[in-house]
Amino acid sequence: MKRASGSRPTRFLAERALAIAALAATCALADASVEVSPLPLPGPYAVACSDIAQDFNRVASDEGASDYWQGNPRPQGASRYVTDLLAEPASTPTVAVSAPNDTELFGSFAGRTVPYAILVCYPTTASNPRPGYALPTGKIVPHMQRGGDAPLLPDAAARYPVLLFSHGYEGSPLSDDYIDPILLLASFGYVVAAPFHGDLRFSNLVSESIDNLFYLIAHLDDFIAMQALRPLSLSATLDRLLADPQWAGHIDPSMVGGFGASQGGESLLLMGGAGLTKTIGQSWSRVTSDTRLRAADGYIPYFGRSVFPSFGRDQRGLDDVTLPYLVIAGTADTTAPISVTQAGIARLAGPRELVALTGVGHRFDVAPAADIFTWTLTFLDAEVRHDSLAHQKLIEMTRVAGGGDDRVLIPFDEPAWGNFGGLWWNAPANSEAGWGINLAHQGDVIFASWFTYDASGKGWWLVMTAPKIGANIYAGTLLQVTGPAFDAVTWDARQVVGTPVGTGTFTFTDPNNGTFAYTVNNASQVKNITREVFGPMPGCSFSAQNNLAATTNYQDLWWKSPAGSESGWGINFTHQGDRIFATWFTYDRDHSPMWLVVTADETAPGAYGGTLYRTTGPPFNAVPFDPAKVVPVNVGTASFTFSDGNNATFAYTVNGVSQAKAITREVFRTPGTVCR
Repeated sequence: MKRASGSRPTRFLAERALAIAALAATCALADASVEVSPLPLPGPYAVACSDIAQDFNRVASDEGASDYWQGNPRPQGASRYVTDLLAEPASTPTVAVSAPNDTELFGSFAGRTVPYAILVCYPTTASNPRPGYALPTGKIVPHMQRGGDAPLLPDAAARYPVLLFSHGYEGSPLSDDYIDPILLLASFGYVVAAPFHGDLRFSNLVSESIDNLFYLIAHLDDFIAMQALRPLSLSATLDRLLADPQWAGHIDPSMVGGFGASQGGESLLLMGGAGLTKTIGQSWSRVTSDTRLRAADGYIPYFGRSVFPSFGRDQRGLDDVTLPYLVIAGTADTTAPISVTQAGIARLAGPRELVALTGVGHRFDVAPAADIFTWTLTFLDAEVRHDSLAHQKLIEMTRVAGGGDDRVLIPFDEPAWGNFGGLWWNAPANSEAGWGINLAHQGDVIFASWFTYDASGKGWWLVMTAPKIGANIYAGTLLQVTGPAFDAVTWDARQVVGTPVGTGTFTFTDPNNGTFAYTVNNASQVKNITREVFGPMPGCSFSAQNNLAATTNYQDLWWKSPAGSESGWGINFTHQGDRIFATWFTYDRDHSPMWLVVTADETAPGAYGGTLYRTTGPPFNAVPFDPAKVVPVNVGTASFTFSDGNNATFAYTVNGVSQAKAITREVFRTPGTVCR
């Protein structure tokens, strides 16, 4: 446990963030055209996989196991799927997907339930004694679990990032083209979950036939249904993994990425909220939008054909998609033409990049393998693992040494959505009233104050200095802080102690919405968050803070004046119209964290006041969080009298104890935030 030693505990995190930034700057490559060394393949981990044992004696002489893996129906129409071959079905991960009752998207499958089998491959110990499992193709499923075997991970206490793998049309996770990439990605520390899409159960329309308008019209409903079911199966795969007792404690729900090949690249965009073409007139609808997916990589991804694009007329179904997306495409690809792909990716609203492989067609080529996976893993480490060094490398790199001829067609681009300062709560608005997060955004750092409840229901607050680590992504270490009681006459900063209790990550999907992913005391959740609006919203922007005294909107993080004199407590003001919602972060008489809130209405020019409340409520990790259990208790009053935009007096009475403190804005980065 570290003692603050007279300075605000969050300053330690600020210094750490600066050190990380300095390290990234030191490692950055300054040349405008940067060639990076290929990653050594495979990665540092041995790999194991879930139980996919099959009874191949059930395969007739006139068919192959791949017919079942791909869902290829028999000539007379009877179904075939991998579940028909499973030797140990109780121990093979499976999931049932119910198609919504929407005939435009799901055709004859609307309202039906479809089974999916899943292959999970993951990093394991070098000493894993389980044998590999031989497939009829000659490939090996390494260290395969059998029966009720639990996964053997390198660190049983760690949480690993998840990678959803979506294979191409007519493929399967066990096909020669896909089993090797799955194992390679897992060797770099990802838990790779790959559903058997079984596309031929729904449609046998080959992509080249899409250019034949009459053939397309005759088979369109089934083709659309196949495409629409794919992202639902990916979300269901993630649901299955997060709910599985074998996996729930070993994977990080805030670190979910995707790798899709061909049709799989399309499927991940649909999972991320893209609209799917559903009529011959190229109208489109959104199939789903799973915000748990943080980023995706599409290798030779299918964006449709010029006569029938995947995402609506002119690919307009991609316009509002903010999912970070990397495309690696082949210049000789006639199935997924790079010109169609380039036009589509240019419409994405989030971070995106297009890398071209010269002379590569619609297949996995051996020659550029190091190029493919160096780009892929750099991108995934940056956007899913939030690795700041990988992020810097991704910004700078333009090609990978050796291998094939790779070049950037659309450089990595990160749309910036401005300043995220203000009060945020669970989305949809008011769904979990009773807790919230104040964000003070200055420069490339967010200082977050999370007011919530501990396991007993008592008010509890945590703070985090979160530097920017990616496109609209901020992350850091969550601290619980103890300190002198709220009514201490003489403030002893030596009593302020910050204890790390977990980590948090903010990922903003637009200026007013995002997700808050956290792990606290081994409990992990991902919350959708949105701004709390209770009055006219001010416009907040980054600005030099040399004239704060002239401002008349007081939204910001404030503390005792002179600055730093009582480091360890503070007040967040959210100022909308003639009302300030203030959250006071302080300490109870037993030195434990305590927060109080006041809705302070303007009583005179520059003067605001109201009733102070202390609340109890459901614990921070309650599922579901029931706002009806939040109980506010009147404990006193508070008033704020501003002499100018940077100075005020905070007067309060709490449980009969009264004090008045001079306060000022806390400035911890430049440029700061000014609201008007």
